[in-house]
Amino acid sequence: MTTTTRRVHPDLAHHHPRVTRLPLGGWTWECDCGGASARSVVARLTWHQAYVGALIHSASISP
Repeated sequence: MTTTTRRVHPDLAHHHPRVTRLPLGGWTWECDCGGASARSVVARLTWHQAYVGALIHSASISP
């Protein structure tokens, strides 16, 4: 039996934002590059809005 090990190559070309729930309700996304959704108490994002914003950001090429 032959086993092969698969090497995982990190994707350094794109951004990898994370969507998180805010303590006071609503959702936000943030990325290690410093990008993030607006964190306003007045304009709370739904999960869908935060997720779509994170997807759009992840499609951009990292510097």
